[in-house]
Amino acid sequence: MTGIQLPSYPVMALAVTGMWLLAACLVPLLPDRLRSPATVVLIALGVPSLGWLTLLWGPGIGVASFALGLLALIVRPFCRRRAIAPPVIDGRQHP
Repeated sequence: MTGIQLPSYPVMALAVTGMWLLAACLVPLLPDRLRSPATVVLIALGVPSLGWLTLLWGPGIGVASFALGLLALIVRPFCRRRAIAPPVIDGRQHP
């Protein structure tokens, strides 16, 4: 009796990595108290899926996926950017 050989399904590796990337983009929508644990879980799940993707699709796709994942975790694509207030000098705002 043989089990399922996961390394033999390259499309599944691509799908798992795509779902991981979608989850990484949705983390900023979580409440503040859940963002840090969710990021840790994403990192723990992302490393094996990225290794699996790199094994099956090659280093070019692996590095591109790593860059997208890193961008999603660092930049937080759906976060609102806060405007920087102009400095207040002598009680007046200066541009």
